[in-house]
Amino acid sequence: MRLYISGKITGNDYYKENFAAARAQLENAGFDVFDPAAVGFPEGVSWTDAMKYVIKEMVRCDGLAMLPGWKDSKGACIEARLARDLEMLVKPVREWLR
Repeated sequence: MRLYISGKITGNDYYKENFAAARAQLENAGFDVFDPAAVGFPEGVSWTDAMKYVIKEMVRCDGLAMLPGWKDSKGACIEARLARDLEMLVKPVREWLR
């Protein structure tokens, strides 16, 4: 099963660490994981262009693993809403690890 990690990036100084920790836990649990924080966008890429790219990857996944505080992120809210509309599984990271 392929999971997409979703959470707050903009305004979160520790987003790379948060996403990497979740990715490691999920991979250790046997999941194939797409981590949007590890994409390495070029300097100056717009939020809109970044979202368009990661959403293309998101829809190729089976579910979303939501990081704590995701509801404070415009992008993560869009991802969660779209995933639910597409009947994908959307659960907090900790629930995927059970």
